[in-house]
Formats: sequence, C-alpha cells, structure tokens
Amino acid sequence: MGALEAKIEELPDELRLIGGRGLIAKILNKEVPPRCDPLGPENKFIVVTGLLAGTNAPSCGRTSVGGKSPLTKGIKEANAGGPLSQKLDRMGIRAIIVEGYPKDEKMYYVVIDKAGVTINPADEFSGLKNYELVDRLREKHGERVTILSIGPAGEMKMNSASVAVTDSQGMPSRHAARGGLGAVMGSKGLKAIVIDDTGAPAVEIKDRKAFNKAIKDWVAVLKKDISLAMLSQMGTPANVGALSSLGTMPALNYTSGSFEEASALGGDVIAKLVFKRGGSMHACMPGCVVSCSIVYNDENGKYVTSAYEYETIAMLGTNLGISNPDAVARMDRMCDEIGIDTIEVGSALGVATAAGKMKFGDAKKAAELIKEIGEGTETGRILGQGVVATAGAFNIDRIPAIKGQAIPAHDPRATKGTGVTYCTSPMGADHTAGLSYSNPQLKEGQIEKSLRAQILCAAMDTMGYCLLALPMSKPYLVYEFLAETINARYGLALTKDDVMNIGRETLREELTFNKAAGFNEIHERYPRFIREEALPPSNCVFDVEDSEMDTLWDNLSVGSQNPYFVEEAYKRRAHP
Repeated sequence: MGALEAKIEELPDELRLIGGRGLIAKILNKEVPPRCDPLGPENKFIVVTGLLAGTNAPSCGRTSVGGKSPLTKGIKEANAGGPLSQKLDRMGIRAIIVEGYPKDEKMYYVVIDKAGVTINPADEFSGLKNYELVDRLREKHGERVTILSIGPAGEMKMNSASVAVTDSQGMPSRHAARGGLGAVMGSKGLKAIVIDDTGAPAVEIKDRKAFNKAIKDWVAVLKKDISLAMLSQMGTPANVGALSSLGTMPALNYTSGSFEEASALGGDVIAKLVFKRGGSMHACMPGCVVSCSIVYNDENGKYVTSAYEYETIAMLGTNLGISNPDAVARMDRMCDEIGIDTIEVGSALGVATAAGKMKFGDAKKAAELIKEIGEGTETGRILGQGVVATAGAFNIDRIPAIKGQAIPAHDPRATKGTGVTYCTSPMGADHTAGLSYSNPQLKEGQIEKSLRAQILCAAMDTMGYCLLALPMSKPYLVYEFLAETINARYGLALTKDDVMNIGRETLREELTFNKAAGFNEIHERYPRFIREEALPPSNCVFDVEDSEMDTLWDNLSVGSQNPYFVEEAYKRRAHP
C-alpha cells in the first residue's frame, strides 16, 4: 500500500498443504515482528483460502483473515463464509498479503480479476457503511463480484472492528469478527477488496472418481446427524434452549448462565418468524449442505439480516436482558453495517450497563449506543475499542475478557473445557478456537478435552472447513474426509493423522509468535470473577487448576512424529 503496487509470488512447495489459519501463522512468523504495533506499518493484513475452496466439497470454503490483533496483542485469525475463497481458488490464489499504508493517508480499494490487480482511490466510498458500500461497488464492477470490506469502525481503527464478506446472495453479512482485524485492514488504508473470477477455469481434480466418492460418503454422514438437521431447520438459534438450560448462556452481564425469557429467542420461535415473514434458511457459501444461515425479515417482510446467530442472540440479547428477537436482529444489522464484532459490542454494553450508561432490557438505548459507535462519538469510540477499554474508561474492575478479548456466549464457569481453551489458546477468549461440552461442569479431564478440541479447530480452520458443519455424533471423522478429498484433488496420499498434525503444526506456529510477542506477559490468564463468583443456576466457578493448564501444551507433539510431514506427504504422492 505504500507504493500502491501489487506483485504475484509463487507459493513455496513447503506451504502447498497449508491454507487458512495455518498459512497466516507461517506468514506472520516469517514476515512480521512479533512486538510490532498491530496498527503500525510492520503488521500485515492477510486473507487466505483453504485447500478445497474452489471445489464442490461441502463446507470447505471459509475465508480466513489474520494479522497481529490490536485487542489481544497476539496472533489472530478469524474466518467467515461466503463465496470469496471459492473465487480466489479458481483464480489460482491462495493468499493476499497487504503491507504498508498509503503515503497520502487516504483510503483505497483493490480489484482482483483476470486482468490482474488494480489499486484504486476510495474517496467516493470513504466513511460508507458496508451495505451501501457493497451496493455502490457492485454497481461499478458488476453483480457477480464478491467483496471483502470494512465499515466505519474499521476506518476509525476501532479495536473491535470486523471484516465483512458478502454471502452467496451478495449481502455483507458474513463477518470475520474477532480480534479487531477490521482495524488492521483500515490501518493499511484499505476499504475493500473486490474479487471478480469471470473467465476463471474450474479447479483441477487429479482423481475425480475418488473425489466424488469422498463427497458422497461425507454428505451421507452429515445428513444423518441430528444436530446438523436441527441447524438446517433453525440455524444456530437452535442452541439457545439447550445452552440456557445448561446454564452456559451469558445473561445480565455474565451474572447468570440462563435467562428467564430466553425462550423468546429460541430456535423454534425464530424459525416460525422467519418462514412466516418470507425469510429462509440458506447456504452462506457454495457447497454447503447444512444451510444454517438465516435470512431474517421484519414484520413487513423486509430484509433485515442474513446471519442471525446464537452468539449475537446471547451477547446482544440475553447478556443485555433483551428478549425481543426483532430488536436483536436490528442491532445485528447495525453492527454489520458499522463493521464491528457483536460479541465484543455485547460485552462492552454489558459493562456499560454496570456503569449506569443503560439499563438491562432497554433495547432502544442499546441501539442508540451502537449507533454512537458508527458515528465515532466519544462514548462510541470507547465502546468500539472493546470491553477491556470500556471497563477502563468507566472505572469498572469486573472485566469479562480473557487475554484482552470479550468472553463469548459460552460461560467458562459452566463449560470448563471451553474455559481451558479461553485461557490457553493463542487466540484468547474465542469460541471458535475449541468449544468443549463434554461433562462441562466437571473439572477433571478438561485439559485433554480442550487440547483435542483446539487441534481439531486449528486443522479445520487451516483447511477452510466450517465448524458448524461438524457432525456432533462423529466429529473426528472430518480428518478422514479432509484427507480423502485433498488426496483426490492434489494427487497425494495424506492420512487422517497428517491432517491432524497440520492442526498441531498451526498451533505450534501460533504459540511461537505469541511467545515472542510477550502474549502471556501482557495478560492475566483469566479475570478473578470467574474463580470467585458462582454462576447461577449451576452455581459453578471455573476451578481448573493453573498447574494443570500449564501442562496443556506438553502433549501437543504427541502423534506428530515428523515435523516435516508436509514435505513427506508430497513425497508420498499417489500420482506421479
């Protein structure tokens, strides 16, 4: 961005089996000083596809974005759905690396198409919210383009800013939201990236017969899974009833794990509203057979949002004492427009409630405060910097964050394996880093469960596979499916252990970066209140011992006999 120029580099052989989260870690370790300013010129903003993105393999098209996080001050990857990765893969692109920032300090947008890469002034788009921005860009570059963008929060370099990706219907509703990566994109002077794959060929599949069989067998597994069937019918709001009953769904600024009126936000209620108002369930990206994304309309049948998720319902709903599904949907749309993480905002608003800035259940005031974020008022800028900054500004010492990042909608006191993940993950408090609900309220055995979950999530994020398409009945079969489809596409002989080891390698790379960044020196392991405040209705506290968590990474290398497994896998090619 400093020179306003682009160049194409060949992907090194040793990285050909690394995509998504894993490739972000490799690039950051090689090219970014770990102790750099996350919003300074030395950090990089990275967009990466998975290994199967351009194929019709189900749920394999997640797009990862990454860089050093302004929230956690460590490595960060966040991912989103939409067709962007499929288009990049068809164009032969694995990663986009953005470095430097414009000398004139203006905003620009990038177009990538069959003619190459152009960097264009974004003066006419500066300050626009995501929906209007996307409409204007599609008018200029065609309806078929896919767009990655930031809203006003990213331009203002707010630490909670997200990166929006247009979905299969062209709506900027999919967000790589966690960690403030929208601020990193904004710090590069980059408003949007427009992808136009017109004329791009289909990707090459070395063994089409084996590829089709692997997909057919996997779809059969997905179709038989009861939990995925519920997601197809109700989306992630299907989890509201179960998690509220279990006592892990934050309510009233994390003072309870359930909410009396949570049923008003439950999956069955949302599903009835969706279909009554002409909404639908749809696939946010090509190849998805789960189709858990909700197109939510208002009472007049007018579109509001198309990513109405459990995390948003919890953080902008129950955590704020709000049970009106329309109010939550409107706030979700506001956050999508502004380009900001609903988890971080919901947590910050909970702290604002503790500081007397609003009252529980006041959806109107909550919406007004979100509006202030987009306007960049003094209060809006405080909230937009995240829950830790909000607590500091309002003199609140009970801070619901771990490693600088808001605790998501799975309270660590009542799901202790997830709590271990929050405390140990290179990502900080991030539900996508490794949820664990196996005997959630028992402290014993949670270290091993968290480690397994973190390895699994790291592998899937590296491959570009959607966590929501994981069959709960047989989750670890995904390793075999990914090995079979990658082998068939590239002509290799990977085993399921190789895929697992790619997850291990990703975590090792991330831990290496964070150690050099002083990640664990910057942050306390957890806030005191999760140790001291019992969480109703289970009355649990997070009581996994520090000494146990200290051992979690001791077993990271077990099962990974050869640190050069990527290179070895290429030597074991199934096809010369």
